[in-house]
Amino acid sequence: MYLKLLNEKLEEIKKYYEKPYYVYLSLSNMCNANCIFCDVHTNKEKKCGIDVFSLIDELANLGTKYIHFTGGGEPFINDDILQYMDYCTKKGLNIIFISNGYKLNEEKIKLLARYNIKAIFFSIDSYKPEVHDNLRRLPGLWKIVTNNINVIKRYMPNVKIVINHVLNRENIDDFEKFINLKNEYNFDFINPIVIKDYDELFFTEQQIINYNKKLNYYDELAKELGVEFLSGNIDFFTKDVSIFGDRSSNNDLRCVYPSFCLFIDAPTGYVYPCDCSIHRDKKVYKIGELKEQSMEEIWNGEPRRVLKRKLLNSELGCKTKCDEANCQFNYSYFK
Repeated sequence: MYLKLLNEKLEEIKKYYEKPYYVYLSLSNMCNANCIFCDVHTNKEKKCGIDVFSLIDELANLGTKYIHFTGGGEPFINDDILQYMDYCTKKGLNIIFISNGYKLNEEKIKLLARYNIKAIFFSIDSYKPEVHDNLRRLPGLWKIVTNNINVIKRYMPNVKIVINHVLNRENIDDFEKFINLKNEYNFDFINPIVIKDYDELFFTEQQIINYNKKLNYYDELAKELGVEFLSGNIDFFTKDVSIFGDRSSNNDLRCVYPSFCLFIDAPTGYVYPCDCSIHRDKKVYKIGELKEQSMEEIWNGEPRRVLKRKLLNSELGCKTKCDEANCQFNYSYFK
């Protein structure tokens, strides 16, 4: 949940405390890519297993403002996603989605322009097509997704486009050249994400030293080109970061996400408090099952209240792996 992408300022968002203001919805565990650092293809449950239209009704009634269609797999593998977006728009909900861009084209983008889409995330991991396609293990992906960026801006000029960029050993040395892609493709934000849970692609010590030396230059270059870093902070490595991406500097992080946010895994029907907890111990972080409970029952249930208390008191280990966006939201909230 990135403050820069939301219509409301933080003080307005605080009025939604104890409402599922921002909901991530993972429609399936099917994907046309096979990213080196992703385990989506190992998931047994593949297709959407819930009534998404009924879910949207429930969320709208509970006060949700944003639906973020996300992975799991690639959202546009699901043939019904345009119908879901149309229904969200009719219910007055804002839409954000992430995609690898492979299944989008000009015809589909024209349809997307009808919906209440506020922001789009694309994943691009290098300025070099061959490096990106090798990391994602989908030939031709880089060319398709970069072309779609400019097509989207033609039909939806007010939609914010974010490039998720998984920083790793294969691309960190070329970060300057990646920023310079702004000269050719009309995106608004770069969102660098430090790779975690995949030590084979974690950086060498020298790479981290070289990156840190150029921090001011990266900031100046981005400003010159008119592109922003989404979290506002790319100073990842002055903190104590392990080879698994854990950050000990987050040990005191207090988290309010369970009071504003949900992550819904449609194949299983499992519900979690955020987009990070989906990757953690289900016994600890799962707060309900839509195949057995209504969304209202889950939101008002004891598991969410227990988890909310633990995260607010900084009791759980997920804080060391928390995504920068979630950290920034929490730090801003308590500032």
